Amino acid sequence: MVTQHDVNDIEMALNRGNVPTDFESKLEGLAMQSLLHRSVERNCRLFIALLQAAHKDEFKQLTPSAKERLLRVLAYVRKDDDAIADYKQNGFVDDQREVQAVVADLGVLLDSFKSWRLCHQVPGLWNQVAPTLPPTSDLSQPAVSRAWRF
Repeated sequence: MVTQHDVNDIEMALNRGNVPTDFESKLEGLAMQSLLHRSVERNCRLFIALLQAAHKDEFKQLTPSAKERLLRVLAYVRKDDDAIADYKQNGFVDDQREVQAVVADLGVLLDSFKSWRLCHQVPGLWNQVAPTLPPTSDLSQPAVSRAWRF
């Protein structure tokens, strides 16, 4: 059901640092629905982050076969007319099944990527948005009383 063209198309977009517009819209819609839908969305975003980090040669543990598997499942979820058309009732059950199969098969790789990301990407995000306390804060007071001081 997923063609090599579908796989190549999503790979080219991700290599440019983009998520195809139609796929991004679909993921945004999934994020606002049931737990099943949100699970598909969160896992797809994890797959995307892994593929993009590997493309930038930052995450080095991605094998060619795992890359192909991740791209294929993303292309599958992107399609509206797959085994169960997404517009039908329970239309994302097949997408969830495909995503979970990849999570099960590539669990070690995904866990390794999550650990890598915590060490290499997350600290940079925290440094960009790290709140600072005003210079007049008195840290010797209990947190409750500090919260009410301006």
